[in-house]
Amino acid sequence: MRKGTYVIFVVFFVLPLLVTGCRSDKGSPEFCYHDAKIDTVEFAITDRVPPQVNAIIHGTLPDACTEIDSVNQEIQYQTFIVTITTRRPLHEVCAQTVTPFQVTIPLAVEGLPAGVYTVNVNGVTETFELETGTPIPAQ
Repeated sequence: MRKGTYVIFVVFFVLPLLVTGCRSDKGSPEFCYHDAKIDTVEFAITDRVPPQVNAIIHGTLPDACTEIDSVNQEIQYQTFIVTITTRRPLHEVCAQTVTPFQVTIPLAVEGLPAGVYTVNVNGVTETFELETGTPIPAQ
């Protein structure tokens, strides 16, 4: 391989994999998985009884090939932990176009007492207040 070809190969194929730290241990080995970049977290809380709380999450995708792969939530004490994962094809060349996204997630507030709760989405945290408790629905 000539030196010029080698440099081009390293710059365009090897270096991006090292910089992005591709994680392909989840799902298909044909994709590269990352946590989504989150910009803001806002809330929409209904006036109904019991109240419903939606987290409105804004973020950006790094290129034209990356898409939202999964959204998961769990609650630990008074903190909702939301993880948004992206995936992109491992061996595709993609336009480096930053694309904004919005995801709305209904938070599982059923059965929670009134109080202040924290929502952590991929490391970005915000709080909301439940002014009244939310009973567990009768079955």
